[in-house]
This record gives sequence, structure tokens and C-alpha cells, in this order.
Amino acid sequence: MRAMDRLDGTTVAGLLYRRDVAMARHRAALSRRLGLSDIEVVAVLHLAHRTELTTARLGALLDLSSGGATALVQRLERLGVTTRRPHPEDRRSSLIRLAPRVADELARASAPLDAGTAEAMAALEPDEAGAVAGFLERLAELSEELTAAGEDEDAPERATLARPVPSLWG
Repeated sequence: MRAMDRLDGTTVAGLLYRRDVAMARHRAALSRRLGLSDIEVVAVLHLAHRTELTTARLGALLDLSSGGATALVQRLERLGVTTRRPHPEDRRSSLIRLAPRVADELARASAPLDAGTAEAMAALEPDEAGAVAGFLERLAELSEELTAAGEDEDAPERATLARPVPSLWG
């Protein structure tokens, strides 16, 4: 019996788990291929889906401090992964984008999945495709809501961990 013949919450959760694991493995392979750390690859993926980001926005997406985001962007630029240009409206800010060779490498790496997704969607009737899109949109929203709620719950713990540690020198 195929998974679609007995579709329920547990089955959907299992399928999503399989996809999450496969995507994690895909990201790890991309990390090895590009010679980047996991956080650097996640930054690259954010840039690939948004074309350009400010350092501050990239840092917020990755939950990095301002200094951490700046260091990450400098490292990616030094490696030739990204380019930076002045923000046209905010002189204090820069816009970060992928270097063309990295954008091309990502396009090649994602082409089979993109083609397979397009093929699977093309096999659906328009109302089925609409239902799938609506379902995936709701799952994305739910995941974002749960992540935000978890971050709110972690705030007191993070504040505790962020306290200065006493040292021998004051």
C-alpha cells in the first residue's frame, strides 16, 4: 500500500521527515562541494532565494549577532562566494549577493530537484496543484510559527547564558 493510500498526520509527518533528512544530506553534499561550513551553506541558500540581502537581514535569518553576520559576510567575500555593493538608499549598509560561479553551481546542484518537482506538479490537476500549494504554504507557516514560539521560550535562557562570566581580572 502506497503512502498516499493511507494519508494521515503520521504519514505526512513521516514523509516530511524523509524530505528533511534528504535535504540535510543534500546540503551536506553542497557544503563539501563548495568547501563551506554548514552555516555558510545556509547563508548561500538564503542568498540564492532572495538575490540580495543586507548583512543585517542575513544575520537575522541565521540568528547571528551583528558582529557574527559581518564576520560571515567578510569570510564569504574573501572566499569568492559573495560580492558586496553599497546599499543605494542606506550608506551604512551593503547589499550581499552570490558570486556568479556560486550561483551557477547552486543552479546545477538544484536542477534535478527543481525538474522533478516541476514534473510532479505537472502531473496534478489544477485543483490538486492548488491543494498541494495551499497545504505546503500552511506547513511552512506552521513551521515558522513554531520556530518563533521556540525562540521566544528560549529568550530567558539565552539572556542567562549571555551574562558576563566573572573573570580573574575584574
